[in-house]
Amino acid sequence: MDFEIMKRSFFEGFRKLRNMSYWEGCFHADENCSERIIKAHSIQNNKILNKISENGEVLMFGNDIDESLGLKSIMKKEGRKRATTFTGFCGHHDTTIFNPIENLDYQIGNKQQEFLFAYRALAHEYHAKKSTVEMYKKMLELISREEYSELNKIFEHQGPPSPEHLAFMRMMFSAALEGSEDAENRLEIARSRMNGFLDTGNFEEVITEVIEFPEEYHIATSATVIIEKDLEGATVNDLSDFETALAPLFVTVFPQNNKTYVLLSYLKRNRRRFQFIGNQILNKSVPEKKVIISNLLISYIENIAISPIKWRLLSHEIQNKITVAFLNTATQVEKPLLHDKQIDVFVL
Repeated sequence: MDFEIMKRSFFEGFRKLRNMSYWEGCFHADENCSERIIKAHSIQNNKILNKISENGEVLMFGNDIDESLGLKSIMKKEGRKRATTFTGFCGHHDTTIFNPIENLDYQIGNKQQEFLFAYRALAHEYHAKKSTVEMYKKMLELISREEYSELNKIFEHQGPPSPEHLAFMRMMFSAALEGSEDAENRLEIARSRMNGFLDTGNFEEVITEVIEFPEEYHIATSATVIIEKDLEGATVNDLSDFETALAPLFVTVFPQNNKTYVLLSYLKRNRRRFQFIGNQILNKSVPEKKVIISNLLISYIENIAISPIKWRLLSHEIQNKITVAFLNTATQVEKPLLHDKQIDVFVL
């Protein structure tokens, strides 16, 4: 089969499955929900994405396949109105909950604002995990119904998969589903806690460490990550331990008024696990902080928007380092927090 046809078939099947699997629901479901679930932005559209876009577009991490059918990472353009959106809130709650960060500038130490940035990062991750669980369920369902071309359009041209291929897919998707369901269950606990804090105005239950860069870098993110190791190699989260609760880190980065803010937020109950932020990151020089945060973003986060203009300022060597590192660390076990001392995405 022609390579371009094969590539289109591969991504057509994947996109169809992904679009069929998106969870639609309100992260703060209650009696005040409006009927309509909207495409909410995890990164503010008018305040941030508009600022860093070029011709209405930003760059985000995406996937492609090479001629050997291996996956590779690329930076692909996304329209800012669509970029970073997720169907995780009803219209009423998206408007009312996030008003203090949508319509007001961020102020360091504003506990309500810092809580809301963390809350939105958690909501985005919750939506992603719910959607992933649904996608794996659909994959297994299509296999059981022998609808292979719906699973992957390549099968339309090549015929049904072999028994060995089927057995491998069942094993792979079943294992992935089990892991995703475990992650979803853990996030459900965090969702319940954070909604309780929001409803009671108990914003002190989230601690935020702030890094302020004195320049405006056109990069932004909102994400929840599970850090495995600190800078000295000590364990923060042991992913093989299913008994101990995980400690999520809520990461928000955005430019504002000639500065760039990096918010590293976590639940007060987990402050011991995140002592390393103050001891190992906040006391570093500005160039060292940029490298550390760059590594954190690339190793752990997919939901990143970058200015196409600033991306072009990076050398091809650094661009390749970033995309390769993003792919290589996606499934890496016990990944270090500092992966490559040469990577710095904060470009003027």
